[in-house]
Amino acid sequence: MSEAYRTFFGLQREPFSADISLREILVTPAIKAVTERIHYAIRLGAVALVTGEIGSGKSTALRHVTGNLHPSKYRVIYVTATSGSILELYRQIIDEMGIDVSSNSRALLTKTIKQEVLELSQGKKMKVILVIDEASLLRLPVFA
Repeated sequence: MSEAYRTFFGLQREPFSADISLREILVTPAIKAVTERIHYAIRLGAVALVTGEIGSGKSTALRHVTGNLHPSKYRVIYVTATSGSILELYRQIIDEMGIDVSSNSRALLTKTIKQEVLELSQGKKMKVILVIDEASLLRLPVFA
């Protein structure tokens, strides 16, 4: 959006951007419903899927839910899917965990992720939550 449009409409920054702060997210009934469902899935230790039309607020709702989880109780691993290989997804997860591994071995990457999840869940008594935003981009073998 050009500066002229922002000035004309009295906007201080780009509207509808993905980097809106958590406190500025309008908590609509839809976001409340996603929050309740995600919290339910967390309590069960289940897998949850959020679907909706393009631009309906899925990513914003997930950011709202995960951003409001207490960091001493929950470790959120938030990655944005690509159409790459399973190794690409593993590397994204490891990078988000803050682990430095320079390997192309699926076995080593999987082992590293499992060890970190076990340390967080058993050692630190945290609930680990993996969010894969834009999961529709995943190739079927990666998704499986």
